[in-house]
Amino acid sequence: MPRTLSPLDHDLLRLLRKNGREPFVRLADELGTTEGTVRARIKRLTDDGVIRQFTIRTGDANLRALIEVVTDTNVNTSKLSGRISSWRGVEVVYEVSGDEDILVIADAKDTEELNELIEKIRKLPDVRSTRSRLILREV
Repeated sequence: MPRTLSPLDHDLLRLLRKNGREPFVRLADELGTTEGTVRARIKRLTDDGVIRQFTIRTGDANLRALIEVVTDTNVNTSKLSGRISSWRGVEVVYEVSGDEDILVIADAKDTEELNELIEKIRKLPDVRSTRSRLILREV
């Protein structure tokens, strides 16, 4: 049975989302606790599968976009999402509810590279349409 996250756990996750490489001592100072507590909570959150991976985000030099993907009916979106997630320029893929089936966050060096990725997605047999939005700023 999964454990309930405490307010401290939620605050720790919020800080790690901003900077997953923040030293434990700084995290502890920010949270008003000890370095040992931070270390133990991160280990437990990782062991419990709450934290699945530590990753990086590139700087603002690249072009980031959100690509909404609509698939045909009765498509195995997990298989399609897995395929897309392995491609260069794909930062993260979500399977979502609503009018779209898959949401892709892309990171491209320029519009040409972004267009190539969008066209690659559009050419997949089970993709009906895409809609793209540029990410102007992350806060």
